[in-house]
Amino acid sequence: MSRSQSQEELIRLLREQMSQQQQQMEALLALVQQSKPAITNTKFGEFDPSTELWADYWARFETFTKANAIPDERRAEIFLTNQSNAIYKLVKNWAQQQTPPRDVNNLTMAEIETYMADQFNPKRFVVGISCDASDVGIGCVLFHRYNDGSERPIANASKTLTQTQRRYSQIQKEALAIIFGLHKFHQFLYGRKFILITDHKPLIALFGPTKPIPALAANRLARWALTLSQYDYKIEYRKTADHGNADALSRLPMGADSSFDREENGADSTTICTIKLINSQMTTADPKALEKSTSTDAILTTVMKFLQHGWPKNIPDQIKPFFALRDSLTHVNGCLFYGHRVVVPTSLQSQILQILHLGHFGMQRMKQLARTAVYWPRIDTDIEDIARHCKACNEHQKLPPKQPSHPWITPDKPWSRVHIDHAINFRGHNWLVMVDAFSKYPCVHLMSSISTKATTRKLDEDFAHFGYPHAIVTDNAACFSSAEFQTWCEQRGIQHLHGAPYHPETNGAAERLVQTFKQSLKKSDLPPADALQEFLMHYRRTPLASGSSPSELLNGRQIRTKLDVIVPAQRLTPATVRREPAPARRLTKDSPCFALSYKAGRRDTWDQPW
Repeated sequence: MSRSQSQEELIRLLREQMSQQQQQMEALLALVQQSKPAITNTKFGEFDPSTELWADYWARFETFTKANAIPDERRAEIFLTNQSNAIYKLVKNWAQQQTPPRDVNNLTMAEIETYMADQFNPKRFVVGISCDASDVGIGCVLFHRYNDGSERPIANASKTLTQTQRRYSQIQKEALAIIFGLHKFHQFLYGRKFILITDHKPLIALFGPTKPIPALAANRLARWALTLSQYDYKIEYRKTADHGNADALSRLPMGADSSFDREENGADSTTICTIKLINSQMTTADPKALEKSTSTDAILTTVMKFLQHGWPKNIPDQIKPFFALRDSLTHVNGCLFYGHRVVVPTSLQSQILQILHLGHFGMQRMKQLARTAVYWPRIDTDIEDIARHCKACNEHQKLPPKQPSHPWITPDKPWSRVHIDHAINFRGHNWLVMVDAFSKYPCVHLMSSISTKATTRKLDEDFAHFGYPHAIVTDNAACFSSAEFQTWCEQRGIQHLHGAPYHPETNGAAERLVQTFKQSLKKSDLPPADALQEFLMHYRRTPLASGSSPSELLNGRQIRTKLDVIVPAQRLTPATVRREPAPARRLTKDSPCFALSYKAGRRDTWDQPW
């Protein structure tokens, strides 16, 4: 055999050997993959429904299986082996109830998890209480509500009403039944959401979980609403015909509940203090005057009767104001209360009004004081009447608030309406101030007298420059209200307008100019007469908000001041004037002729010599 052939044979043998080794490795790998992995940790805590929710336990179990690399097919086995006998039997019984029955060991983890999540769903069983009240007792039922709407009772409780509780109004009896149910089943209801069922619809508005504590509710109702605020509940209304379980317990109560009655018996201390305080204010000789007057008042006794035995369908007119407040009325110690306020009988209302008016406070303070203790229909109207007819209050009341002045309408043209006023005894002199309503052009004169004659003389000087205005606005000073001034205005065709007495703002244009004029003269070092001319010059030159100065608006041109002297004036080119000779006179025949007379060397007259 040649050398090349022996090498080829060796290579073939090596290839066959490598192929056999590769097949052995693949078979070994497949065997490893088919075998179950060794799990080092299979211990996990059992599920306790009394201490943990299923959702929390399931989340922990999934984390455990992923951390220990437990395959899906073994998760059911690990779960069942770590559960208590009660949970294991529960799952086993459920598997046997299937159609066809199944072995618990053949269940998948997904099936077990679905069953456990439904079995231990916290929303599957809703807890609630049904409460009702009758004339002799109250009753309540603790129940479970299933997903199909059916209810299963868990426990019930009832008690008879005491003599004090039997005098409660119907709404208070129904509310007392709710408080009794919360007191009895507190350990089942506190800390979880539950349903509260009643057959008294007004309690839906008073005790709704989204409603605030009623401000005008009776003392007991407000206190019970505060008690309910610490619970998480949903209140529902149910017709009396469908409320038989709690209704039967209230009509056939078991007996008294001393521990509960000890907390609820007797009137509130604040109510007793209110009655005693009002009695002491009205009649010190009779501490029970309020109770006696209430018992003899026909309207209040009727209202208390309706509160205890129910309201009729036809309500008398004098009872209708109380019917609208029926949910906030209560009968305590022989007195009728509206919320925390005692309802005063008619015979004592005048005395209460006098007590409220002590100190002679105004209407609002009296109403606020009354709302803390007393009430009767139309009490606000009675308080307003006594305050209006009090002589001392009317003599010393404040002035009514000033109404805003109606602004003057700006005239359409200058010097149409002017405003005039006097500045009395300023810097040792009196001043006459006048301003145009359109252009705000000022005229100020130093006056030796403020009489009508002196005033009209200065006005004539100004009117000689600018003409007569259509109207003059002044205040009610003596010089402007005199008959002489009225005659002076009529002779010149000027309408004289007066401002409202004690309302200087009605002549606001002149008042404002007086203020500006005084401030300017106070700041000037010049004598009053020189300071006045300087003020008028610059005031008339200064542009207004419209962009034009008072002199431009009134005279149609800008006056020239020291400021304008600084600015060089533009040189104006004189216009070329064409001078033409006057036309010669032409005389005709028979035209009259005159000649100057030079008698005695004087040229005095024209003479006609022939």
